[in-house]
Amino acid sequence: MIKFYKKALAFITLLSLFAMRVHSQDVHFSQFDAAPLFFNPALAGLIDCNSRILGNFKSQWATYNTAMISYDQGITKLTTARGKFGLGGFVNVDYAGATSYGNTLLELTPAYHYDVVPSKLTLSAGLAAMFNYNTINQNDVRLPNHYDPITGEPIYGGSDLENASQFYWDLGAGVNAKYMVNERLPINLGFAMKRLLGNGGGLEDKSIDNYRRFSVNSNAIVPVNTTISLLPSLIYIQQNRYNELNFGSYLKYNTAQITRIVDAVYVGVWYRWEDAVIMGLSADRALGVNWLMNFGVNYDLTVSDFRQSNKWKSGNNVRSDSFELSVRFMNCKVPFSVPRQGIINDPFR
Repeated sequence: MIKFYKKALAFITLLSLFAMRVHSQDVHFSQFDAAPLFFNPALAGLIDCNSRILGNFKSQWATYNTAMISYDQGITKLTTARGKFGLGGFVNVDYAGATSYGNTLLELTPAYHYDVVPSKLTLSAGLAAMFNYNTINQNDVRLPNHYDPITGEPIYGGSDLENASQFYWDLGAGVNAKYMVNERLPINLGFAMKRLLGNGGGLEDKSIDNYRRFSVNSNAIVPVNTTISLLPSLIYIQQNRYNELNFGSYLKYNTAQITRIVDAVYVGVWYRWEDAVIMGLSADRALGVNWLMNFGVNYDLTVSDFRQSNKWKSGNNVRSDSFELSVRFMNCKVPFSVPRQGIINDPFR
């Protein structure tokens, strides 16, 4: 099995060497723990449950809006002596700007999870098949020569683009290692690459390619006592000249001894390097015997020098930074037990 992972790693590395010309950047989610398939296909089906449904919504600067829904599960009929298969997928829809730019992404993510050391170390590998369709309203596209150079008023609007809509496909791949320090302290570390072939991405010129995207993800659970846990997490994304590093932690407090409205509350803070402070709040609750729900919200407060610029103050940005909403539903194999210290078999982390 080790030979399999060596071959898989060599294959992924080879794919990453293809496209040389690149074009566009992908959206990102501050609640990256609530969008696992978007960042790493190797996480598909890596759950102690039958299935998982996730919904995400992001609004940035009251201009850029993104919605996503994803689903994944383990495939019980396709198992090996020490491994299992997982399958997932998501639909991501972007809507941005005065030109009504729209982007719809469908991604399918099969994965395989192998127990190198049962109950101790699990290695996962996943692939992503990406299908993308984007459009733009040509009537709203105004180029510099569409404005009066003296008054700055628009002379006429609209542009005749070569392609007002476009469909293209691409591939991605990822790996992940899950290590159980003990039965209550799991650690995940993963690496993924998206848009490996560099297909599409340019409405004006189909020969312009996409930027390949690289990311590193990591998270853990650190129990403090029977009631409180820390959930540190980190993600690094690199796409052409764009680099992003988010790190921080949730503090989870089991509330079963206080109220039955929710079973646990999470309060978190993360820092996006040289850009923003991310504040998050979420809660989970058992729904019936085998279903669990989590609802989360976060707000990104821009702290970089850009906030002081005239471009920021003169635009709509002054009204809003960025916020996200997420909801997760888990259908689990074992009925939930909710004693005073909270859900014992909590599958979220």
